[in-house]
Amino acid sequence: MDPEARDRRHEEYDYWRYEGRDWRWFEHILVRMRAVPPVLDVGAGLGLFTECCAKHHIRAIALELSRQGTAAIASRRLAVVRGDLWQPFPFRDDAFGSALAHHVLEHVPAEREDRVLREIRRVLRPGGFLFVVSPNPYNPGARDDVDHVNLFTAHELFRKLRGAGFRKVSLGTNYWRPVWESLFRLGRIGPFVSGALWKIAPIDRFAGTSSAMAWK
Repeated sequence: MDPEARDRRHEEYDYWRYEGRDWRWFEHILVRMRAVPPVLDVGAGLGLFTECCAKHHIRAIALELSRQGTAAIASRRLAVVRGDLWQPFPFRDDAFGSALAHHVLEHVPAEREDRVLREIRRVLRPGGFLFVVSPNPYNPGARDDVDHVNLFTAHELFRKLRGAGFRKVSLGTNYWRPVWESLFRLGRIGPFVSGALWKIAPIDRFAGTSSAMAWK
């Protein structure tokens, strides 16, 4: 193991942005993902998605580096493994049915991103899948966080996942940012319109996030 390759920057991390959230914030992610257990929560932060899975009786394991995150997860009696995403994952091949990387890859230097994606693929079972979500560089505020060192569009994400060996990649999880909201208030119809527009015109510039489902 090369000690210079360790992610020392994230051994300590301030999760201030999660203030006021609990596991219920991730319910829409769990519904969209249709997680297959066991689930790997990659870069789990405070483990809110891991907890969401547990609340729905879905076995999940959090993989997290920061001392703050691992302590918070363990304090809620959730399964957590302290691990560095820049290093080989501490799991055997074909161990998981699905994985989530929710706002993780933007914190990984671009030159190490392929290694992370290949490790996720390695620990997935044949037919297992990854749901990945990151900020779209066209989205206002995507660069506000100085820790966002690696931004990419939805179609760039597609190419990265295929390059990492995933056999099938779908960008159907994306949606248009509601650019019309300042003029029109569509309420509950808004998300359906956003999703339909992406399917009709999958334009990176208007995507709300850069997200994808990828199958091993």
